Amino acid sequence: MPRQRALFFDIETDSVDLKWTLTPEKMFRLGGYAWGQDGDVVLTDDLEEMRERIRSADVVVGHNIHQFDLTVIFGKDSIEPLEMALEGRVLDTWTHATLHHPAPYSYVNRFGKLAYARKPAEAKLWFKLDEQAYQLGVPGKSADLAALAEKYGGFGQIPVDDPEYRDYLVHDVLASRNVARRLLQLGPAGDYEMREQINAAIDAQNERNGVRLGVDAARARAEEMERKAAEYKEFLSDRYGLPKTGKKPLATKAGKEALARALEDVGISLDELPRTKGKDGKPTDRPSFGGKGILEAAEDKSEEALELARAVSALGGLRPLAQSALDCVQPDGFVHPEISTLQRSGRKSTTNPGLTVWTSRGAGAVEKAYYLPDHEDHVLVELDLSQADARIVAAYSGDAAFAERFAPGADAHLITAWIVWGREFVGEDKNDPHTAHYRQLAKAQNHAYSYNAGPRTLAANAKVDISVSERFVNAMRSEYRQVEKWKKRVIREGRRGYVTNAWGRRMVVDKDKEFTQAPALYGQSGTREIIVDGLIRMARTDLRLIRMLKIQVHDALVFSVPAAEVDYWVPLIKRCMETTWQPPDGSGMAVHFPVDGGKPGRNWQEAGH
Repeated sequence: MPRQRALFFDIETDSVDLKWTLTPEKMFRLGGYAWGQDGDVVLTDDLEEMRERIRSADVVVGHNIHQFDLTVIFGKDSIEPLEMALEGRVLDTWTHATLHHPAPYSYVNRFGKLAYARKPAEAKLWFKLDEQAYQLGVPGKSADLAALAEKYGGFGQIPVDDPEYRDYLVHDVLASRNVARRLLQLGPAGDYEMREQINAAIDAQNERNGVRLGVDAARARAEEMERKAAEYKEFLSDRYGLPKTGKKPLATKAGKEALARALEDVGISLDELPRTKGKDGKPTDRPSFGGKGILEAAEDKSEEALELARAVSALGGLRPLAQSALDCVQPDGFVHPEISTLQRSGRKSTTNPGLTVWTSRGAGAVEKAYYLPDHEDHVLVELDLSQADARIVAAYSGDAAFAERFAPGADAHLITAWIVWGREFVGEDKNDPHTAHYRQLAKAQNHAYSYNAGPRTLAANAKVDISVSERFVNAMRSEYRQVEKWKKRVIREGRRGYVTNAWGRRMVVDKDKEFTQAPALYGQSGTREIIVDGLIRMARTDLRLIRMLKIQVHDALVFSVPAAEVDYWVPLIKRCMETTWQPPDGSGMAVHFPVDGGKPGRNWQEAGH
């Protein structure tokens, strides 16, 4: 442990669902804290006492305290938790565990059952305090608080002097201290780890900020989608034979056959759908008719295809995006999404509501229209890094030819088309249908190339014949030899079971998956780190920038800015986000990461670009 005067703490509260509804005075019920490695646990129902103890500590330690405890204690309008993190005074063991005790693909949980962490939602169970204590082999919690809440009629009804309640909190504090001690043995709180604590504090502040929802517009959109779903159900029944009876008509054989015929009529083949998974978790050869997969397949198709996909999603039980937003809106008129960094690369996921599922352009962008600035005299601005994943590959590999794709005025997708099919054949006028066609074929495969995807995967993702992808791969490998050498180098590194990026993030690589996972983890984590560097620069430059932060979607950030001050804030945000980066060991090459932005808008759709 650090030698500072460390305070280990935990709190008991009303129901977690009320975090954004109740004031700290009403949400907080009982606090427990202990000084240092050997201090006794002290309990208090005095919120001000908890605040005073936290403020007086050199460092506070607890589990999931960025996202929950500190928000409850100081309230959603406070920026004090972020200020503490910037001073190096917060060590959240949840955040530290993501770095030094990451979730495996599968494991036996504390109940003796096989569990999986195949996606962030599943990984959250691995990172819970009682599961971490069990997996680390240290004493954990003492009882089931849910049973006590049921006994009294709710978490907020448990008497604070109930002996079992108080004993539960004592063991929570002790478990937090035990978990912290063991995690710090696995990996110290070094520079990168403390940087991640700041990043987690920024994400928590982003959650506290929230995003204002245009409730009337969202409700109108949800009602429109429900009406269209009903119309499509009738249409699918009359024209394609979709069963009209039963709770899940799409799950029946007749329903799937009807849907397949309808999809083909709007230009979506079954080959474009994801595959179902068998009991072993591996894909089968059967198409999945789930709403998300159909939405993805329809993304680049006609408006008719998109409308059908949305209707099918609703019929299959997938909530319309507008309804999901309405389900999450709080009494303050804002949604306060949950941000997690549970992917191996550290890339962020935003849920409740999910804000990474909106189409940035085209018909799907209409779903952004009901996300609004904080106030009527504010506007939303969206800024993102330009071609960041590919620029990271250029910086790591030092491939000067690859970096030419980012030269001012260059069109990376057109350059790729020239490499694959020849400049004379493709042409130079992007407005020419022939040129546009081959540029689009190249664009559909450019991104995955950097991550070493093979022809079969590229063809499936780009929805082209495999011969096109084979030609693409061969041409790119021949043209960008330094990139190929870099890929081989990181693949060799991945064979040891992990790779470590230039910032110091260690990322697990599955056995026999290093060919694609190692380059992908380097690329995705690199973009993520560039964004985090920018966010930390903002926090250290002017905390008001982080207060304005509304949404993070991969390499894009959305801010609510006073309309009269756009000319001041937007250039400042750009200066913080933009950087020129080269691996610190001197390898590779220096590559500039510029920032693009759309026009300020009255909603997220208008602000997109």
